[in-house]
Amino acid sequence: MNCSTFLNQNTWGVHLNFEGRFNSPPASPAWLTPLQQRDWQCRGMVIWDAALRVVAHLYAGYALELLEQMRTNNAWHSNGFLIGSPMYQLSSETVDGILTLENQIELVADQAEDLFDFLSAHKKSLEYIAIRDNEDAEDALRTVFRLIAVYGRKVREGKKDDKPVAITKPNILPTSIPRGSYFTVYQAAQISGATSKQIRAWIRKGKLEALDLLGLGIIIETGKLNEFLSRKALDLQAN
Repeated sequence: MNCSTFLNQNTWGVHLNFEGRFNSPPASPAWLTPLQQRDWQCRGMVIWDAALRVVAHLYAGYALELLEQMRTNNAWHSNGFLIGSPMYQLSSETVDGILTLENQIELVADQAEDLFDFLSAHKKSLEYIAIRDNEDAEDALRTVFRLIAVYGRKVREGKKDDKPVAITKPNILPTSIPRGSYFTVYQAAQISGATSKQIRAWIRKGKLEALDLLGLGIIIETGKLNEFLSRKALDLQAN
C-alpha cells in the first residue's frame, strides 16, 4: 500500500506518503484547503487534527529526528508533545532568525504515545523515504553541475548564445566533494522554511557546516542540515 494510517479520520491521525512508488494517499477530509491538500499528498509524514483543521507535513528525515528526540527525552509521557512543520522566520533582532513550528498540533500524553508508537513501527519506511529524498537532492545537484559544465564549455569555445543548451552526461564529475548527498543553498532554504540569505548567514557564523566549491558555489551535506534542524527544533522545545 502507499501509506500507513491510524486513529479515526474524524478526529486526528498520521499517514506516510511514498509518492512515485505507490498509489495515491488516503482520501482527504472535506475541510482541507488547496494548500493543505498539497501537503496531504507530499512525500513524507503528514499529521492532522480535524478539530483544529490543521495539517502539518514533515520530511522523513525530520520525523526520524523527532523519534530519536522522543526516545531520549520522555517528558512527553506527562507533558504531551508539540508538533508541526519547522519553519524559520527572519527577524530584525537576530541574524539567526527565529525557528517556529507552523501548523502546530498540541498532542496530549496519550496522543504523543500513539505518535511515538507509529514512528517506531514505521521507522524502516521513514528511512526508505529519507533515502529517496536524498537521492532526489543528489540528482538535482548533479543536474546543476552538468549545467555549469556545459555552460562553461560553451563560453570557452566562444559559442555562447541564447539557445537552450542540451544537458549531456559528463564523463567526469567533480572529485573534490566528499562522498554523500548534498543540498544547494536554495534547496536547504526550502527545506528549512528560511531564505537563501538566512542559510548563508548561518554558514558564515559557523552554525551550519557547508562546502564552498570554487566556481560551483556552496553545498550542504544532508546529515549536517538534519543535525542543524534537529538542534534548532530541540532549542524550540526547550523554550
